[in-house]
Amino acid sequence: MKSLLGRILGERYELIEKIGSGGMAIVYKAKCHLLKRHVAVKILRPELVEDESFVARFKRESLAAASLSHPNIVNIYDVGEENGVYYIVMEYVNGKTLKEYIREKERLEWEEAVRIAAQICSALKHAHKNGIVHRDIKPQNILISEDGTVKVADFGIARAVSSATVTIAGANVMGSVHYFSPEQARGGYVDEKSDIYSLGIVLYEMVTGNVPFEGDTAISVALKHIQERVKPPWELNPSIPKSLNDVIEKATEKDQAGRYQTAGEMLRDLQRVLRDPEGNFVVRNIDSDLPTQVMEPVKPNANPGERPSREKRSVWLKLILFIIPMILLFILMSFLGRQIYNNHFVSEDVEVPGLIGLYEEEANRVLEEKNLALNVLERKHSNQEEGRIIYQDPAEGMKIKPYSVVKVIVSLGPQTVVVPNVVGYSQREAEITIENAGLRLGQHEYIDSDLPKGTVVRQSIEPDTEVVDGTEIVLVISKGPKIELVQVGEYIGLKEDIARQLIDNDNLNVGKVTKEYNDEYNEGLVFKQSPNHGDTVEKGTKIDIWVSLGPTPMYPKVLEIKLPEHEDQEGDDQEGEEPMVRVTVKKADNDQAVYDRMHSLAEGTVYVELKDRGVVKYNIYIDDELSNEITIDFTKKEDAS
Repeated sequence: MKSLLGRILGERYELIEKIGSGGMAIVYKAKCHLLKRHVAVKILRPELVEDESFVARFKRESLAAASLSHPNIVNIYDVGEENGVYYIVMEYVNGKTLKEYIREKERLEWEEAVRIAAQICSALKHAHKNGIVHRDIKPQNILISEDGTVKVADFGIARAVSSATVTIAGANVMGSVHYFSPEQARGGYVDEKSDIYSLGIVLYEMVTGNVPFEGDTAISVALKHIQERVKPPWELNPSIPKSLNDVIEKATEKDQAGRYQTAGEMLRDLQRVLRDPEGNFVVRNIDSDLPTQVMEPVKPNANPGERPSREKRSVWLKLILFIIPMILLFILMSFLGRQIYNNHFVSEDVEVPGLIGLYEEEANRVLEEKNLALNVLERKHSNQEEGRIIYQDPAEGMKIKPYSVVKVIVSLGPQTVVVPNVVGYSQREAEITIENAGLRLGQHEYIDSDLPKGTVVRQSIEPDTEVVDGTEIVLVISKGPKIELVQVGEYIGLKEDIARQLIDNDNLNVGKVTKEYNDEYNEGLVFKQSPNHGDTVEKGTKIDIWVSLGPTPMYPKVLEIKLPEHEDQEGDDQEGEEPMVRVTVKKADNDQAVYDRMHSLAEGTVYVELKDRGVVKYNIYIDDELSNEITIDFTKKEDAS
């Protein structure tokens, strides 16, 4: 079968990933575009759909399995056909098969195995109660989700396949034959106890890591199920407690009468294993190998050895002449009796009519006309109108004896639920609440709102309204407050109070106000703004402005420079000459000299008048060597020191 990735089935299921395959089908992960969720879609192989009778059976059984609702059964959502592709849409379980889990761990701890088996048993109990036998319980059909929940899959398809003659080229029949019950291997009658046997084999594999019977061919394995006893599991794993060993041995009895008669019985013993591992509570049906026999008494021959041969022949001749007429008479009477019985007492098998969709009264009338009887197994909620039949067993078209009973499930009508109030919830919280209430999510609507983005503003159906289960609810979600954009005006050159008024008129807010000296703008005028004129910003944005304090003030300063002291040394100077030094003052930022003269050391102190604006840093040099660094603030009136 070629890959169908990317194909959309039923105008809603988009196949996005292949997640498994087997002899009967290929499984894809798909996205349901209607309900916005992931599902698993099982595509039947072409070999299975060539037989029209099988296809009809498959549809009936899958729809019957779809009526099952249990936390340990994979839900079937839909069954369909499109251009020769037959598919089942079911719950997507994010996890792995029990077979993969056993391979990873080699074998499971007995407590974990019991808990898994108990969940499987609970699923079987529910299915059997609804008249559905799985017929193919094996680790490959059991899924374990990431949270540890066990889900049993393939209820409908397993029964449909086992009820039809299907030859699958290359199918892996060995995978199932390891878990066949003896009656399945013989082709005999299969009922709930067959599922219990298969579960016993699965439990055996979980605690030992092996299946009890292996063989080169499927036939050899099937014969072992029929002829050989299962080796006690505690011989392979001595850590298994006695009670669990007893449960497994009882579940895998060859004789159906020796096994658990219901899944409920087995479930009770599994739960007790966890409480009393070494208990002796499992009741086994053990018969002796040989039944009691009545022996004929031995009569001794009083005269051994001496009967005339002629007398013996006479006795035999009498016996023959008596027996032959009796045999002929018996054959004649049997023939006449069979003819009389067939003509007067035997009726032909009756074909079961289709009851699904009929009202209970109509179904009763239809069955009475065919000498059949109606038995209501259960009444349950469904999408069908109250009183209509949603399931029947035997299925339509099957042949049964007159006066047999047809079991049905009758609809109670759609189940009603109360709509929860999700206004004010986050979108995700609201979706979870709606789905948990049994309602269906419609296409969300998004609007501007004062509520935070992603918050539910309103819902399509008022809270506390009673509606049918599965009703669609449309949520209106907030996109957050509507963003209004405005253009920033020109505020430079305006007085501070006028600039503030204009900023307010432009639906903006005054931000930080900084006051600084500015030689270009008079005191009180705005000389800088941020954001700038012409920028587009959100309504209410803060505008920072800078206000002039007027021209930067200039107060001249007198710089005192101490000259180094002169030390007389012999022969240093010519007689009558004074030692000289060069005094230079430069701006530190650009190395510009503002003073540069020669002075006599005898002067002691040099006074240099400086005029500039703002705060200026100067470097003082004596004979071209840096003598000092000084910073002068010309905005202050006090003299520099």
